[in-house]
Amino acid sequence: MVRADVVATKIARAAAWLDDAEPAFALSHAAFAADRRTRDLAIFYLFLAIQECIDLAAHWAADHGWTPPDDAASTFDVLAERGVIDAALATELRAAAGLRNRIAHGYALLDCERVHAEARPGLPALRRYLGALAAAAGIAAS
Repeated sequence: MVRADVVATKIARAAAWLDDAEPAFALSHAAFAADRRTRDLAIFYLFLAIQECIDLAAHWAADHGWTPPDDAASTFDVLAERGVIDAALATELRAAAGLRNRIAHGYALLDCERVHAEARPGLPALRRYLGALAAAAGIAAS
């Protein structure tokens, strides 16, 4: 059984990182690209939020004794296969994991226009994920 206290902590942490990132991603691409400090900090916060979501999925699977996923993106597939989240959301979250990988492994070479374009629809998907796991764990969403 999943530990609700751990889930609640991870959800709160991911939600806080999203809260910090969202204002910058709400800017136009030109405004986002123009302010390097704001842009880089928002990308870092987004990275932390996605990583926390991946960690939450891995924790969930481990607590249930499910077969471990092959990679970070597959953690969401494991949850979808077990009915914790729906398959469409898992697909959106796999894209977020891919974005996280690009940030982690090529930060200096990031295409900020692409990050901005992917983050805008990805942020609501991450929020839906946190809400779905809060509901599944029987806790109040942050």
